[in-house]
This record gives sequence, structure tokens and C-alpha cells, in this order.
Amino acid sequence: MSSGNADSITVLRIEAGTEFPAAHALSIGGAFSTNCHLGRLFAEAAMRQPQASAIRTSATRWSYARLLTGAANIAHRLASDLGFRGGDRVILLAPNSAEYAAGFYGVLLAGGVVVPVPPRTETSRLHAILQTTEARLVLATPEVTRSREDLRGWSTESLLLNADASLRSHSFAAEDDTTGDELAAVFFTSGSSGVPKGVMLSHRNLISNACAIQDYLSIDHHDRPLCVLPFHHAFGNSVLQSHLLAGAELVLDGNTSFPETLMTALVQHECTSLSGVPDLFRILLDRSSFGKTALPKLRQMTVAGGSLRRALALEVARRICPAEFVVMYGQTEATARLAYVPPERLAEDLSDGCIGRAIPGVTLEVVDEQDAPVAPGETGELRARGPSVMLGYWRDPAATAERLRGDWLRTGDLAALDDNRFFCLKGRSSSFVKIAGFRVNPGELEEFACRRLAARQAVAVAFESAVGTRLALYVQSDAAQGELDGSTIIARCRAELPRHLVPDVVRVVAEFSLNHALKIDRPALSQLAEQESVRRRSA
Repeated sequence: MSSGNADSITVLRIEAGTEFPAAHALSIGGAFSTNCHLGRLFAEAAMRQPQASAIRTSATRWSYARLLTGAANIAHRLASDLGFRGGDRVILLAPNSAEYAAGFYGVLLAGGVVVPVPPRTETSRLHAILQTTEARLVLATPEVTRSREDLRGWSTESLLLNADASLRSHSFAAEDDTTGDELAAVFFTSGSSGVPKGVMLSHRNLISNACAIQDYLSIDHHDRPLCVLPFHHAFGNSVLQSHLLAGAELVLDGNTSFPETLMTALVQHECTSLSGVPDLFRILLDRSSFGKTALPKLRQMTVAGGSLRRALALEVARRICPAEFVVMYGQTEATARLAYVPPERLAEDLSDGCIGRAIPGVTLEVVDEQDAPVAPGETGELRARGPSVMLGYWRDPAATAERLRGDWLRTGDLAALDDNRFFCLKGRSSSFVKIAGFRVNPGELEEFACRRLAARQAVAVAFESAVGTRLALYVQSDAAQGELDGSTIIARCRAELPRHLVPDVVRVVAEFSLNHALKIDRPALSQLAEQESVRRRSA
């Protein structure tokens, strides 16, 4: 396969069909190596407990045998019918579902590279990803093919995941010389703080990160996580891998647009964990019975993918006690996770921005511009080393050279080591902008709004105005502290902040819109501020 030309795209529509009999036999040939191939590692996990439940929804259940059958059928179809070659890229365009998991592992078993893409990706961006990855095959579910007109002009074929293939004896690209360093997936970053890039992750990257997560979160086959994070995002993918490889049961239920449905799902399915980005927990705190509904089976909740203010983290921890709340930090470039705060330490006198210590297998350091480690308490750039660090950016050697120095990943985050020997974030180096000759961190304005204006949440972004770079501030009021208004906010900022930190645009919002990764869409807010600035000039 080659060529990302839209005229040569084939859409393989993967359909669930009905459950096969419980006595269905499993027979997959080929030698497996648990240390170096993610697809075969999943196959081993599935064959250890074939009739155990792997994925459950409100309407159906997929056993590990059924999921592996689906993956094997996809692998066989790719290898035998579609001219597939090892290393070919396949776009996976599916929502969280058993079909997504079968597609992910099926591509790997065929020796391919998975490129997970949000199902609602804009047509222009989908075509750009197809072109740059030179994929000419899209795996999609029937609901996606029905909802996207831009797929209808392409050649479409159907595949029943439970078709009677008897799991034909195939090695599924099980070459003896597999090292684990082969490319397994390309995850495009969410673009919440810049231009999305294709992060290349190897089998070893994905496996080592899943194993580290299983270690520090004590995940095993008894776990039953409620999965609301999108699997096409690195954080959601880490939840998928770490639990399925452990033989756990994933629960797909509830809707983040209706937060109370998540509480219902946690109770109904007796879920043991929930992972989310900060905004998910803010929504649960504000708009659900979170903390009032008993969750006797809950073991832990985890947060990553952004900064959750310490006061809110403590509030979440209080509401779910005796279950644990684990604050984590990571990047797509490091297969999602790099550090965590041990839950028993969360109640200590930790500073905002504390991300704790490195996860198993990872080394973290704070360095200066010459890559020399700085003394504890001094601020520098956080860098990471370990088996989960990416191979690089897809077809972007310049960006790869900027982020990878030897075997170190430069995270782009500023940090310092505190008295507890914990790492504390101090902002993102790329977020700093020049305003009126001053180097400004928008995070300082956010911190001011939350601390001095009693905002529930604040987001500050830079934008380009007629007089140069300026700041815009978007604020969500804290109902307990009273409503805020734009004129009051501007007056307080002018009275208490240096001129270069005073925002030119201020808006009070009821809620922040989220992107496909459930993060606040900062580029969109910058664009809104720029548009408002233009309207003011023309008024």
C-alpha cells in the first residue's frame, strides 16, 4: 500500500455481527514474544481467559475470544485480500467501541501501523493525515460511514468481525527478528496548545508504558474501568492497553455531555476506576451527584492531560474517599504518562503544579539551556528518558531533532524539584510570549484570576491585535463566590497587575467548549479574541 490519494482510498467497514457460541475454538499459529509485539501480547492475554468479558456496554458484552476473533479476521482480511504489506499505515476512524479495539490489534497483527483519528475530524484534516501518512485504507464503523459524507465517494467493503474464520492458523507477521522498536502507531496530538504533530510510537513504547501503569496503579484482571477518554487520544489509549493486557473488563457507557449518566454507569456496572482530563472532573463536580452517590466498588480515579488546581484535586479526593485519587502528568511524546503523585501524599502541603515523581522505568531531570541539571528549587526545562519515549515525529526531522536530544525527550515544560523531591511544573516554555517588550507567561494571569477574582476556572491565551501580541482572559464564575462581570475583572486587573499582564479581551463564560480530546480548545479561544479585536477596530 502506498499513496494517500483520496481516489485510491478503500473504506473497510467493520461490523460486529452477533456473538458466536462460547465453545468457539481459538487457534493462532506463530511464535509469540511477549516483550516486543503489542498485537501478539494482546493475543496471549486473550487466550489466557477467552471467555472472560473484555468490553461491556449498556447493550452488549464482548469476551476476549470474540475480541480476538475480530482482530484476527481484520488481520487476515488485510493480509489476504487488500494487498497489505508490513509497515503500511491504516487510518482507524471509530469511536470508543469493541470495533475500535479489534481494529487496533488487527492492524498490528497484520504487521501494519495504526493511525487513530477522531471520528469527527474535519474533512480537510482527514485528507491531510491520509496524504502525509500515505494510507489508502480506512477502518471505520457503520455509524461513522453513515455520518460522514466525505467517505461515501470512496470504495467501501464490509467485514463481519465474527465471521467464521476459525481463526485460521497464521503467524500474523510474527517474524522471529521482531525487536519491539518497529513503528506500531502514529498518534496525532490534540493541538490544544499548537499545531498537531504525528507522534510515532513503537511496540516497545506502548508495551513498556502499559506495564509501568499496571505497576504503579496496581491494575489486574479484577479491574473494571469506566472508559470515557477517547481511545484515539494517547491518554485514552493508555487506559485501553494497560487494562486489556491485564485481562480487565472495559466499560463503555455514559455520555460526558450528560455528566449524571457517568455516575449512573459507575454504579450500574460496579466500576473500579475512572480516568479523565481536568475538565471532566470540573464538570462532574459542578453538574452531577459526584460525591453524593455511593460508589462502593470504586478503587481509584486518575487525572492527567492538563493541570487540575490543587484545591479541586483535594475536593475530588475528599468526595471519593476511601478510593484513591491519582494526579498524573504525561505527554503523547512519552506514550501518555511520565509522573504521578502517590495518592497517600496528595493531602500533604504540595504546591500547585506538583506532578510528583517519575513512573517506573522513567527518569526525569530539570536542566538549563545547556542541558546541565539545575539545583533543587531552581527552574529549568523538564526532560525525560525511558522506554516510553517516542521514536520521533512523523516525517518531521526538524521537530524531532528539537524535542529529542540523544535519548532524552525535552518536554517543553518548565519545572523545579521541591523539598519533597517532587517535580513541580512552572509553565510551558512555548506558552511565553513577548508583550510590550516583556516575556509573559499567560498562566500568571490565570493564577491571578483564580486566586484574586475567585474564578472557578480561568483560561488566558495570547492573540495578535493591531498593536501587537496581547492577552485575552476567559473566566468561569464560581457560583459560591458570586457572579463576575467583564468590567469588574478589567478594573481589578488594571489595579493589581503590571500593564503587560492586563488582558485586552475579557469574557465571562458559562462553560468552556472542549476539543475531541476533552481539553479546552485554546487555539479556538485565541481566534475568538482576535476576531473580537477586529470588530472593535471596525466599530
